[in-house]
Amino acid sequence: MKKLISAAACITAFAAAPAFAQSYVGAGVGAAKTDTNETSYKLYGGFQFNPTWGMEVAYNDLGRYRGADVDSWSIAGTGTVPLGTNWSLLGKLGATSNRPKFAGSSNKTDVLYGIGVGYSMTKNVGLRLEYEDFGTLSKSNNGNNSTGSNLGLSVKYTF
Repeated sequence: MKKLISAAACITAFAAAPAFAQSYVGAGVGAAKTDTNETSYKLYGGFQFNPTWGMEVAYNDLGRYRGADVDSWSIAGTGTVPLGTNWSLLGKLGATSNRPKFAGSSNKTDVLYGIGVGYSMTKNVGLRLEYEDFGTLSKSNNGNNSTGSNLGLSVKYTF
């Protein structure tokens, strides 16, 4: 009997996990800090495995860096903590591939981390305010490496 109850509990747990799983997409604008202050744009999508843990991929246009365009592709694990009915706290940790477009530059892979707050306006639509740090933007032989960060506001749609 104990084995039957244990098996039923395991099956229920595995069946309930996909019932919560949600995918989402979002877009936003922000203020990026490279070697200057820039306007940034972001597109992202992700998968929320359960109310706490998820995964996200993103494209960020960070504006200009050393007089040329710079963008970033990233993948990160996310953690979400509810702060009430409509509010949540978001953290992320992952990897980013920073891609500056000036002569002599090369792509730089670095650690991405971020923190933010989310507000659910409806069941499917929410807002996010978040800070992300992209690490070093370019490999450089002269030791003059700059880091990139972004403070952005985005709209998120959950399916």
